Amino acid sequence: MKSKNNTALSFGLVLVAWTLSTGSALALPSVELSPANATAYVVGSDWVVKTEDSVVGVSQARQITNPAKVDYEELMKATPEMKTLRKEGIDKTSARGQTLVTAAQSRVRRVSRTVMTEKGHCSIWKQISHKKGVAVTDITEDIKKKLEE
Repeated sequence: MKSKNNTALSFGLVLVAWTLSTGSALALPSVELSPANATAYVVGSDWVVKTEDSVVGVSQARQITNPAKVDYEELMKATPEMKTLRKEGIDKTSARGQTLVTAAQSRVRRVSRTVMTEKGHCSIWKQISHKKGVAVTDITEDIKKKLEE
């Protein structure tokens, strides 16, 4: 008895063999990739993510096993660097502002990696969903506590 995966694989191989033997090409829809539609839809994965939403950990949908999510903007606001930026009225586009923003991003990633490891997650995402509605743990508060230590 063939499984669905074996049947699909067999069909795919037959289709490829037929295409090669006849010399005809199949018309497949073209997809233009841009940041707006760069959602990673990976065959065999039910996770729906955009690569730019990865904070730390695995960054490909097919590698995800136990993800977590965070409110990234809230974490950035909680960093000492962003508090200094707001308190002193520093422009984010100035040299000093860019230095502070970069330092805040590094701090959030470093602390996120620590909490990810402690909690046993494989990755942390700004946004992530599952085709079957699997719930994803939000660990924003855990990371905020570490940022404030």
